[in-house]
Amino acid sequence: MPKYKLVEMTDLRNTGKRRVYPKMVVNRTLSQSEFIDKMKMYSRALPSSMIEAAVADVRDMLVRLLSMGYNVTFDELGTFSLSLDFEDDKPREIQDDSDKMIYRKVGVKSVNFKPSPELVKDAKLATDCDLERDMSGVKVIRKEIYTREQRIARALKVIDENGFIGLTDYAYINNLSRTAASLELREICAAAADSPIRSTGQHSHKVWVRRKE
Repeated sequence: MPKYKLVEMTDLRNTGKRRVYPKMVVNRTLSQSEFIDKMKMYSRALPSSMIEAAVADVRDMLVRLLSMGYNVTFDELGTFSLSLDFEDDKPREIQDDSDKMIYRKVGVKSVNFKPSPELVKDAKLATDCDLERDMSGVKVIRKEIYTREQRIARALKVIDENGFIGLTDYAYINNLSRTAASLELREICAAAADSPIRSTGQHSHKVWVRRKE
């Protein structure tokens, strides 16, 4: 039976507002092989090897088409597209009218997925009737015990010792959730060209290092 909990957001901007949102309680994440096994049970006419080959082919074709500049839509599933970002340390703001932003390094930041209205509707119908609350009250995300300036200083100490800091470590040393830590690091890096921290790498290999002067 699907369950949810109510979670209080960390007030990173010190607005004084205590925002609460419902969050799904995830049993666990199924692996591809587990998904294929469940597909086999759902549609016994198809052998596991055929389902596995189809999943692999769809994945490879998606990569190929996305890399060619296409967006891909599955009618009752949703649309896949690429998002890009700068991969250099140059300013993100246009400096003056003559600034053409030449010699910029740009790369793929992520693969976006926008679910179709049919998928959202079907998931809602299949879930809402059995959805129940996992616990009473509101789960409070760990409170801030350091200011942003202190958190940056603590991160820089780790960077100076190890050469970089990862998202999990930034969250751990600063008593933040991974979501709050990710948001804060994004804001720190985008704040100004003189920000002391910048990101490098992509996805699971993304880390943060000291910005060179």
